[in-house]
Amino acid sequence: MHARPIHSMSSPSPAPDEAGHTGQPAAAPVPSEIHDPERHDQERLGILQTFVAVAAGVGNNFFFKLLATLPVSEIIALRSGSALLVLLPLLAWRGRRRPLRPAPFTRAALARAACEATATACLIFAVTRMPLALVTAVLMTIPIMTALIGRFVLQEATPAAAWIAIGFGLAGTLLLLRPGLDASPAGLAMVTISALAFALRDVLTRAMPRRYGPLRMTAMANAATLMLGLTLSLGSTLSLGGAWKPINISDIGILAAAVALYIASNVLIAQGIRNARLAITSPLRYTSVPLALVLDITVLGIMPDALALAGTALIIASGLAMPLLAARRR
Repeated sequence: MHARPIHSMSSPSPAPDEAGHTGQPAAAPVPSEIHDPERHDQERLGILQTFVAVAAGVGNNFFFKLLATLPVSEIIALRSGSALLVLLPLLAWRGRRRPLRPAPFTRAALARAACEATATACLIFAVTRMPLALVTAVLMTIPIMTALIGRFVLQEATPAAAWIAIGFGLAGTLLLLRPGLDASPAGLAMVTISALAFALRDVLTRAMPRRYGPLRMTAMANAATLMLGLTLSLGSTLSLGGAWKPINISDIGILAAAVALYIASNVLIAQGIRNARLAITSPLRYTSVPLALVLDITVLGIMPDALALAGTALIIASGLAMPLLAARRR
């Protein structure tokens, strides 16, 4: 549903993880021979992989929107359980090829899984109640939130120019979340919480030991999300008398497509980052906004207003400026 991703419910990302918003492997070192044809081919492949990953993340969120007739807690549990049915055999297969190193459940690992579970649950709630483009635009504030956490929590140095970019991004967010906007207040609150939780997850990823590979972290996150979905379902049943709705063949097909796109998005985003420089792949994440707009307008019949488009443009400009400023500092 994208991330990170989600983020992808996506949006809105580790690999596999919420599209676009993840704890990602370090980019491969770039050879100094900028005219090396092999390197150019590798970067072109990385660009293609990143773009397809972003599109898959938007598609993941779109399919979850089609399941909006089901209770949110049911969607959360079905999505996480289905993902685990794919991830656990992958982990077992990898373990046979290369034994996994022991990885105890550290506080950072548990906190990261909790953040991702919260982010995913809130994102699914938001996607079922709001236009895809609006959800996607709010998720694009994750780099801004991560920079703010880095400055005020981790005490990282932040240049003045970066503060200007952050200011533009926050202004765009305020335009999106302004009073009187024709959108679900609960959905707006949930997607904002989701973006913050994804940002915290990305910060916690930096504290994770290297023995936690992307598949392992993603499996942990999905296990935590499944537990949260089942807990919410139980609470809803006991307090409101609600119960899961039966799903039909069409729902199963939509769920399978969403989970396949979710995993594909995160695998491809990791490969794209390995094959191309971050300065190239990072801006491509913002193509998720126009892709979501196209789905909103052509498929769902939702047309955003001028202020929402202006806010989206400010967030995209801010997000594009962040990696450029980081590159200048290096």
